[in-house]
Amino acid sequence: MYLAILRPRVPRRLAIALIFAIHGLIQAGLFSRLAEIQRGVGLTESALGISIVGIPAGVLLGSLLISPVIERRGIRPMLLVGLPFYALGPVLAALAVDVATLFGALFLFGIGLTVTSIAMNVESDRVEAATGGRLINRCHGMWSLGFLTASLIGTGAIALGLSPLMHLVAMLLLWSTAACALARSYAPSPPRAHMRSGPARRLALPTAAVLLIIAFALSGMLLEGSARNWSVIFVRDVFDAADWVAALALPSFIAAQTLGRFLADRWVDRHGPVRVAVAMAAVSLVGLVAVASGLSVAVALAGFFLIGLGISTVYPQAFSAAARLGDRPASENVAAMSTVQTAIGFAYPPLFGLIATDHGIQTSFVAVMPLPLLAMLLARRSLAQKPAREAVGGGAASAMKGPGNTNRSRGTDP
Repeated sequence: MYLAILRPRVPRRLAIALIFAIHGLIQAGLFSRLAEIQRGVGLTESALGISIVGIPAGVLLGSLLISPVIERRGIRPMLLVGLPFYALGPVLAALAVDVATLFGALFLFGIGLTVTSIAMNVESDRVEAATGGRLINRCHGMWSLGFLTASLIGTGAIALGLSPLMHLVAMLLLWSTAACALARSYAPSPPRAHMRSGPARRLALPTAAVLLIIAFALSGMLLEGSARNWSVIFVRDVFDAADWVAALALPSFIAAQTLGRFLADRWVDRHGPVRVAVAMAAVSLVGLVAVASGLSVAVALAGFFLIGLGISTVYPQAFSAAARLGDRPASENVAAMSTVQTAIGFAYPPLFGLIATDHGIQTSFVAVMPLPLLAMLLARRSLAQKPAREAVGGGAASAMKGPGNTNRSRGTDP
């Protein structure tokens, strides 16, 4: 009885969704105080930029190496250990004293970020298969909601005069406790079926099928980075808007992205993943046109809202498609996708900034207009994939043949 009180059973669908929310809370906690950490360490913008490279460097290393660990140890240990490790990263960043120590803290943060991200995306896909209902879009919606919430908490902590260290230590204790309680409260679902026997490879490198999914997901990857990093600057510089007006661009984008993710599972169940992907790509293209037109502040804000709505399903659908390929363990495909995504993340921001510097920020947004068109062209080939018919590994066959595992739950078109 007492054990049941200490370890309450939380339904798997709710538990994994809440873990996504905690992941977003941890990430936004760091970024809400990063400017103060920079000032406290005494770094210039260029030195901070060097330090921030630690995050994608850690993500890249973790993505390459984590798949065999997940396959050998399972999902639960990755969450039990990975989430507190991930939450420790912001605290270490707040303790940094120079560029090297901040880089090291953010490098460890990047490793924790990708280990937990891959584990929870793989688990959300397994829960979908085991329960026969769509979930992954709502999980990513919970992540966005967590990110928004932590941003507000960070703003409140700044207003109250709390130091970054005090704030982030409190978040470490709170989110680590909650995450470990959730991770211990349910039995992970059986793995997806896959055709390859033997252990996962040491390095999670992309296959042709994974590269196809990444090509589809480019619109989400790059447009999200463009909007998050440049939307406020765009409104401020193009329209000479007041700071508080320009600041509306980012919450407009994030709110639309969150809304779309909470609604998308219902849309996909009704219309199929390919039709939803094509429609959402068209919405993001309309948003890009509205932004790049430079007609007015209101039109630009509406454009960022449409971009957020249009790309809201790209990440969840891409991760789900990678997990369902069935040619090898799902964790390996998801990790390979994360590896390439991170490599793209290294190259894209400087390229966007170079175009903005030489030709204007509006031209930078015009330059990414082909991406939604590419997503439309590749949606059917990348998303209408069926999982392997024969399972390799314990428990996967029964999961794939369960009564609730219909084509709709697998994400294929009727």
